[in-house]
Amino acid sequence: MAFKSIVAHRLYRASPTAPVELTINEGCWPLSGKTEDCVRALKHTWLKRGGKIYGRFSDDIGANPLPGWLKGWQEGAQPIERMTAQWMKHAQTLFAQTENVLDVYFLFAHEVVEGGDQLWLFLVGHEPAFVIGGDLQLGDSVYLDTGSILMAAKIQLTEWQGGDSAKYLTFVRATGEKELTEWFEGVVGFTDKVDSTQQTEQLLTVVEAYTRQMPEGVAEQTREKVVEYCLEQSKAGESVKLESLSKVASFDGAPEFAVFVKTQEVKPPEDLIPHAGQLRQYVRISGRNEQMSMSFASGCLGEAVVYDAENDSLTIKKIPPALKTRLLKHMK
Repeated sequence: MAFKSIVAHRLYRASPTAPVELTINEGCWPLSGKTEDCVRALKHTWLKRGGKIYGRFSDDIGANPLPGWLKGWQEGAQPIERMTAQWMKHAQTLFAQTENVLDVYFLFAHEVVEGGDQLWLFLVGHEPAFVIGGDLQLGDSVYLDTGSILMAAKIQLTEWQGGDSAKYLTFVRATGEKELTEWFEGVVGFTDKVDSTQQTEQLLTVVEAYTRQMPEGVAEQTREKVVEYCLEQSKAGESVKLESLSKVASFDGAPEFAVFVKTQEVKPPEDLIPHAGQLRQYVRISGRNEQMSMSFASGCLGEAVVYDAENDSLTIKKIPPALKTRLLKHMK
């Protein structure tokens, strides 16, 4: 992978009635170990953030001029710093229509990876800090908080230009900030959220049917492999392609998973967005109340853990050694 361009601008408003100030960077950052490490740190923070949503650009050209600007930049009509400056003025205009207060840097990074070009946009703030100078006296400083991003977006430029995808845009919302999130959706021109819960439910229904005729040990291993692969894709903010998943799921003489999917009445999309929480619930059963918390692999049910629905009780066998030690100690 390689970064082609990195540029940063700043948007600032001190109070709800104050004007929105925009500071434009006329040039890109020099590509160096320091600037590239900064973007990598932001990408690492992106990977850890849950709740990503997927979609595409709005078709309303009047409300969303971004695709036109991106096309002009990609065709060489203007450099990235000028294109992002237009983008920032659009963000400033939309922000002026709200009463929010904000002090944030817009950091844009154009990256080329194996799958094609992509454009990152991170909204990141700075934090105050103490510093000891060369004279050993305490002073004030600020640092870019790469460990925390307010919001972010990733545009898969190659997928967007191909015209065959409806989820080339990945979006990270502001936690608990509905109005800010709606503003940023307008800035990016985001629309058509993908129902990842429904897509994951469709996938797991097919996986369950696929593993039903397997020996239990093989079936459990297959389910775990499928979930592990999908969780890795979810963490990376990537979709799951059935063709790639089939290579993970099909082993030990089992029919090819992608072929099996085509025989099912309800089929997941060929390219789907996994829902991490739903995947974890598929391989783990958990629950809690004020007095008790319990979690175990779904494969334990029926053997190590037996549920009696009539009496609403669980019988646990093969108790974990650490739990057994604690129980014996407590009984004494």
